Order: sequence, then structure tokens, then C-alpha cells
Amino acid sequence: MKDKKGYAFSAFALTALLAGCSTNNMTASTTPKETAAANKVTITAQGFKPDQKEKNDQLDQRINRFKAKFPNVDFKKDDWQYNPLEIGVKMASNSAPTEYTTYATEGKVLVNKKWVADMTDSMNSWDHAKDMNDLLSKPFVINGKTYGVPVDGYVMTITLNKKLFKEKGVELPPIDWTWDDLLDAARKISDPAKGIAGFIPMGKGPEAGWNWTNFLYAAGGDVQKLDNGKVVGQFNSEAGLKALEFYKKLKDENLIPQNWALGYGDALNAFSQGRGAMVMCGSGNAADTAINEGGISKDDLVVYPIPSLTKGGKHTGVLGGNYRVINPKADKQTQQTAFKWITDEYFTDEFLGSTQKEIEDRKGKNRVYIPQPINYWNDSSDFGKKYASLLAKYDNVFKYDPQLLSLWDGKPEAQYEAQKFYTEMANVIQKIFTTKNVDLKKTLEETSDKLQTEVFDKVKVE
Repeated sequence: MKDKKGYAFSAFALTALLAGCSTNNMTASTTPKETAAANKVTITAQGFKPDQKEKNDQLDQRINRFKAKFPNVDFKKDDWQYNPLEIGVKMASNSAPTEYTTYATEGKVLVNKKWVADMTDSMNSWDHAKDMNDLLSKPFVINGKTYGVPVDGYVMTITLNKKLFKEKGVELPPIDWTWDDLLDAARKISDPAKGIAGFIPMGKGPEAGWNWTNFLYAAGGDVQKLDNGKVVGQFNSEAGLKALEFYKKLKDENLIPQNWALGYGDALNAFSQGRGAMVMCGSGNAADTAINEGGISKDDLVVYPIPSLTKGGKHTGVLGGNYRVINPKADKQTQQTAFKWITDEYFTDEFLGSTQKEIEDRKGKNRVYIPQPINYWNDSSDFGKKYASLLAKYDNVFKYDPQLLSLWDGKPEAQYEAQKFYTEMANVIQKIFTTKNVDLKKTLEETSDKLQTEVFDKVKVE
């Protein structure tokens, strides 16, 4: 699902990647002089629409920095942005860029269609391969081979408004919480007469199904599996039924907003206005909206993992994000050069400098910097430690509870027709929120049958 801040290039990730000016990412065996003597290579890089002048200017600057080190490389730009309905046509007409940005749901589809290049050899020979975040890399590591480089990402979380808990005299649940802990807290906080909900789920559009999938995952379920080349739905299961029963409790006990038909922005705005104690979204985005748009103190918010079904269980949430991939129709030398282009300004001091500038710019505007709790790098790497040290210097940086990162578990989004799955599940959730005595088991079976025959059976896996 589109995490509305992190799904397309996030503004910060884009600025940081384009603003860097690394000189330290060439392999030890390649010098600019040797590269200049190599065959000419032309890369069609993914660019931006003409009206996005600032982004295009930053891209041009980055191209110039790259060409200074690799003068044998020429560039063209293509402002096409990835669309799952268009990629097949782009590949068939040989008009896709040499490299492009896609998202977590697309990994297996693109690999099975042979629409992305295997970059395992380039990754293995890269100095920073060991520094990459394994959890975030997972959606594009398929059958032991690497097909994409993460740009940014998220694991779904739940953000709590500590001030509302305090005003109600309710203790915060343990961060190692369960579904029952969430329900108990929501019961104590919910105050329909004052327009305050205990919990704010997204109830409108595909994001409603996206939210619900976290509880499917936390209950040990899955959306689908691949069986002898056929996509088979798996959500019509005990786990799926438990997740629907949980949503029914939220509605039956009046723990959600009376106007529950909230899309992504609606839900975050309701939370930022103090109209709900808990909201679910990707990583730190709810905190960003609440603090910098709603005026809630950063000290009044805390981010929790998705609750486990039972005590001691996994806190599994949806894992999503953006990934840079390479067109497999490019020749081998072009693919290798494209990999250098993609990764050239990762792990640089300039990236840290750009982060510092962003923090200081926000401080000057009395705004708080909200780092994403998961990044392309491994937090235990030297770079990760430098990043953490930089954030620690400023008092306008939102801090996550260290237990969050030790508790949460990310499971990639469904790899085949995820958006259609989310949309169908949104219809189920809306039925639960509007219909008394809905037969959950029957509704789940009917939805599963519909998705299987109308969607999953039509997926061609090569």
C-alpha cells in the first residue's frame, strides 16, 4: 500500500540522495581514468515532470557529479513514473528507463515477468553490501538473489497520544502489547460524547484493507502463496477470521470514530486534532502530522509496534517502501554502471550533512524533525552509528522507544495484485462497520472466492 509519505520518493530521501556529492563509492579496482577509457555507456535515468524544477535541478547536479568520476557515461532522462498497469507496455516497447523506482509489492511480479535485472554480482562486490538493512532489503531478495536496492521504507506502527491517556488517568499499555491490551486501552480512552475515539483505523479506500492486513499478519496469517505457478489466496483462514473479529469488536464496542470512513489523510488529521488516542500508519508519519501540523508536543507521543495476538507473540506489521531497480534489457556493462549510479551517493558524509541541514532548518522554523525508524542502512553499521550520533545532538528530533526496533517484525506486502486485495478487504471492513450481525466467516469465504476467480487466477507467473 502507498504509505502516503514514504511510497513515492519521500521528500527527504529524495533531497538527501540528490544533494550528496560522494567521492568514496567507486570500487577499489576501478579508477576514473580506467573508466574513462572504457566503452561509452548511456543510462536513461528516471527523472521528474517538467514542472518539478527543483527536483530536476538536483538530479542534474547529481548527474554532473557522477560524470566527473565516470566520464564515459552519458545520461538521458525519462519522467515516466512506475505504474503497474504500464510497465508491461514499457518493457514490450523497449521504452522503460535503464533504472526506475518501484515499490515493495512489485518484487516477485517484476522478477517473474523478467522486468528487472539480477544485480546480485554488483551487490556482492559493493563495499557497503554488508551495511544494508536486511529487513528492508527483503522484498527484493528473491530465491537468494538481489533485484532491487531499497531507498526508504516503513514497517507499520501504532502511534499513541500520551496526553489523552494522562487526561483520562489511564496508564499506557506495555510496548510489548497484545490485541487485548489495545482493546482495553481503547475502552478506557473512548469518549464518544466528546468525539474522542479509542482507536482510529482507516475505513475508506484501499488503505482500509492495508490497515487490516497488519492484524492478519500479527495473527500468523498471509494473503497468498505461490503453488505450482499459481497464486492461491491464504487469507480465508483462522487468522483472517480472528482479524475480522477484532475489527468487529472495535465497532460493536464503539471504540472507533463515529465517522469511521476515513482515508489515510483523514485518519492522521483526526489523530493530530486529538480526536483519537491511537492511530495506525507507516512508521513515523502519524507523529510528523500530529507534531508539525497539529501542534502536539513530541513528548506527548510514542510509537508502538503492531500488537501481538497473544503475549510473547510476534509484532508483525506490513513492510513496504521504495526500491531502485534496473532494466534487464540493458547490456551487462550498462547494468553494472546503472548499479553504480543508483548506489553512488549512499553512505556518504554528504547525506549526513543534508540531514543536519534539514534538522537545523526545521529548528529555525520551530518544527520537529521526524526520522524514519527504518532506513536502507543497518543501524549497527558505522554509518548507522554516525547517523544516530547526529540525531542525538538536537533537541528538535523525535525519538523512538528503543524497544520498538527490538520488538517489531516486518512482513512484505502481498506480491501479486496487492492493491486489488486491499480494495476488496476494504469492502469487507465497511460491511462490518455498517451491518449488524454480519456473518464474518461467510463474508471472508465469499471475498476469498471472488479474489481467487477474478484476480489471482488471472495472474500469470512465469
